[in-house]
Amino acid sequence: FSGADRCGYLVMLKSTAGGGGIGMQKCDTKAELSEAFEQVARLSQNSFGQSGIFLEKFVVNARHIEIQIFGDGNGNVVSFGERDCSLQRRNQKVVEETPAVGINRNQVAEMEAHAVRLGELVSYKSAGTVEYVYDADTNEYYFLEVNTRLQVEHGITEAVRNVDLVEWMVKVAYEAKLPLSVDQIQPAQGHAIEVRVYAEDPFKNFQPSTGKLTGWVMPDNCRVDTWCDRGIEVSSFYDPMLAKIIVTGNTREEAVNNLQTAMHTAKIDGFETNIAYLGALSHSPEFKDGTQLYTQ
Repeated sequence: FSGADRCGYLVMLKSTAGGGGIGMQKCDTKAELSEAFEQVARLSQNSFGQSGIFLEKFVVNARHIEIQIFGDGNGNVVSFGERDCSLQRRNQKVVEETPAVGINRNQVAEMEAHAVRLGELVSYKSAGTVEYVYDADTNEYYFLEVNTRLQVEHGITEAVRNVDLVEWMVKVAYEAKLPLSVDQIQPAQGHAIEVRVYAEDPFKNFQPSTGKLTGWVMPDNCRVDTWCDRGIEVSSFYDPMLAKIIVTGNTREEAVNNLQTAMHTAKIDGFETNIAYLGALSHSPEFKDGTQLYTQ
């Protein structure tokens, strides 16, 4: 069957063990679904060692919203709010921010409550992320997955919540209790945005870039998580992410302005990166006013 024939909507074919966008394919017709079935099953087997696949509704204007939870392993779970990870390329996150804009705060609170309840039911321990697909057309959300680890974008949560999630992980591992109770956790203060700097060439369909970093200048007055410096050799054998640049502001507008300044300041020489791409994105009207933050 196909989504169009049986369900009245398009479908997404997914590997049950997929991750990072691997093992996902949208099917518009019955013929596409039939063709993609074996392809996704084979990719899943090669990538994850098992070929299980499933179908779900394809959300056209999707937002990727995730909730940061933390548990002590004894049934006590707290939430550190949401992150909007909707700006993606080839199902890979490029820009993340918190708080999410353009979503009813009651719905965000509902997602948080569901995420905490899920963690409580399994006596979750340490940092975890409960992820949802949010339909911007219908204002409905759907459970996506749980990442049972610290996420790449955890830094923006730390920036607005005045918390060190890695410190919490160490303390809970040793003491088996949360450093703060739910009543002691501070609400979000201000706005934070993270962009991922990748070793890829946007002008050549984002093909990987490699070589020696002959120049490396990162912006001041923001947080930069990186392993790079001038003289480092970047190969094609590892993840292409070179750095995470995290900016903050009292408002989203201020955070966007700080991001634009950071992108203008950052200089990387030796090979192509997506710095110019991120700079252009930070100046786009859709991003600045927050009217179109959909997964692409």
